[in-house]
Amino acid sequence: MAGRGGAGVGMIVTVSVLGVLTLALFVFTFVFYGKYQGEKRDHESYKGTVSSFVRPDEQQRDDVRAIADAARQSGNKSVVGYLIDSMQGTMRRVSGSPNETVASLENKLAQIPGAGGSSLMQVVQDLQGKASQLEAQLTQADSDRRRALEDLANESDRVAKMQESHNAAVAALNAEIGTYKGEVDQYRDGINDTRKEMDARVERLLADSRDQEAKLTERIRQLQDQNLVLQNQVSVLRGEKNKDILKPEDEFALVDGQIAGIDGGSGQVFIDIGRADKVRLGMTFAVYGSAREIRPDDSGAYPRGKATLEVIAVDQDSATCRVLTETRGNPVVKGDVIANAVYDPTKTYKFLVWGNFDADRDGRVTPREKMDIEAMIMAWGGEVVEELTGDVDFLVLGERPVLPPAPRAGSPIEIMQEYIRLDRVVQRYNELFGQAAATGLPVLNENRLYTLIGRN
Repeated sequence: MAGRGGAGVGMIVTVSVLGVLTLALFVFTFVFYGKYQGEKRDHESYKGTVSSFVRPDEQQRDDVRAIADAARQSGNKSVVGYLIDSMQGTMRRVSGSPNETVASLENKLAQIPGAGGSSLMQVVQDLQGKASQLEAQLTQADSDRRRALEDLANESDRVAKMQESHNAAVAALNAEIGTYKGEVDQYRDGINDTRKEMDARVERLLADSRDQEAKLTERIRQLQDQNLVLQNQVSVLRGEKNKDILKPEDEFALVDGQIAGIDGGSGQVFIDIGRADKVRLGMTFAVYGSAREIRPDDSGAYPRGKATLEVIAVDQDSATCRVLTETRGNPVVKGDVIANAVYDPTKTYKFLVWGNFDADRDGRVTPREKMDIEAMIMAWGGEVVEELTGDVDFLVLGERPVLPPAPRAGSPIEIMQEYIRLDRVVQRYNELFGQAAATGLPVLNENRLYTLIGRN
């Protein structure tokens, strides 16, 4: 009985102890879990704080590890503390203030002329280069200044010597002037006497000149009367002489031949004049429907033909031509007449050529190309003359020469001579045009000449 009671008490004690232990374990578990949760929250907060300074992916970078090692080696500092100390040291070396920021330093760099986006070392190197250049320029300027001072001193010495020499010369001249003054006084007296004598002679000469002027005035009046009489006689003689000079024959009928036939297949045209009529290869003709169409208008301009021909083959009494130009709707037909102002089988036309021409068709008129026009006329049987006589058939005038402004007095003789030459050329141009207009002589410019000879 006693044995079973002791076992029951032991069991109760055991159960009680286990209950207490279980309760204690539960309490401890609850307490430790609460601490665990707190530590976990602290750990997460710490990780967030650390990530704001360095992210986990950045912790594995070599340069971050190098900074951490350098922080430990410099007194076991933190990375942030090490970076702050390094930044302040760098700013103290760069700007002199440890509290300088990168943004303010950038602003200061931007205000440096020419810095732009360059690095600080590049800016310093550029400034050092400019400083070296300025020092070199300063050294050169100082050397030039010393040289200029030496030159000034030398020039001052030279001027001083010249002043001394000038003073000596002035003193000598004053001495001579004193000597000459007495002589001048003597000459003045003699001049006064001579002036009185000359005044008397002038009075006599004036009286003689007045008498001579009266005689010459009367003589001029007599000569003017004679001049009027002579001018009247010259006008009468000129009117009679004009009957014999510069009276060309009517040239409105310049027909040289006719179209004898047309080869429609080859486009060739046959004319009724040939080698016996002095037709040459390459000669050109203007084609007209009849001789009446060649008559000039009131302004003296000849009409353009309906076609132009070029001789490509010559027989004894005929020639073969090709059509250079043809008016649409007005073809060349048998019986049309041909004309060339230069060519005539029975007559040699005389031409006077003057002015500036554009024979080579380059858009520039020059006096030298006048010779090209003359050569063409002579090559086609015409004759070129230099004077406008009564047997001249055509006056060919190019563009009027341009007369430059008159040279000023004192200009070189070559310029004066060239101006005189050009003035004569222009006067000659005007004289020829006036004579041709007065006598009805046909005047051809370059284009009208080309029209009449069939050259376009």
